[in-house]
Amino acid sequence: MGSGKSFVASTLAELLGANIVSADILCRELLQLGNPGYLRLRECLGDTYFSIDGEIDRAALRKSIFSDSGLRADVDKILHPLVRQKLLDCAAGATRQNVDLVVEVPLLFEKGWQEDFDCTLVVYADVDICVSRIVARDHVSREDALKSISTQMPQSEKCKLGDWVVDNSGSFEETRVALRRIVGEISDSPCLSRVKSE
Repeated sequence: MGSGKSFVASTLAELLGANIVSADILCRELLQLGNPGYLRLRECLGDTYFSIDGEIDRAALRKSIFSDSGLRADVDKILHPLVRQKLLDCAAGATRQNVDLVVEVPLLFEKGWQEDFDCTLVVYADVDICVSRIVARDHVSREDALKSISTQMPQSEKCKLGDWVVDNSGSFEETRVALRRIVGEISDSPCLSRVKSE
């Protein structure tokens, strides 16, 4: 969280000439009014995190999820299978069309989804940089940002699990240079057909 996965995934897709799909975007679509994720979440949670007009109070739900592991587990149990199936459908579609696909998946290793794809690229950044990015992006306190990070597998562990690793602590251009090198390696490897970004 806050490592800059979206920038890396989009840059990687651009360099590879690949399509891209984001698990976060698929999740947001599933949570739109009337969609399967929305309906199952409302059935599980009742009206607690929903406004009068039926919209999800994402800020309140997010805050509760990071402080209540039971609630987080319930929400994950509802949403993760739906998101995973959507990702697998996208990957199958890319295979049928003979196009390469970069898949951006937060919590890839925590969910155990790494075997769904051919290879992994772990994106990491200095913790203070991650915290600053989360605070700026999500308009939360530093404490809440640290709490969010603490719910995930440590970056050092993820780096051991990835096929490739990129440090996104520096400038965009520094990351691009690192990705160009990685793209050269990916292009020479048998895993090009589906690349996932953690």
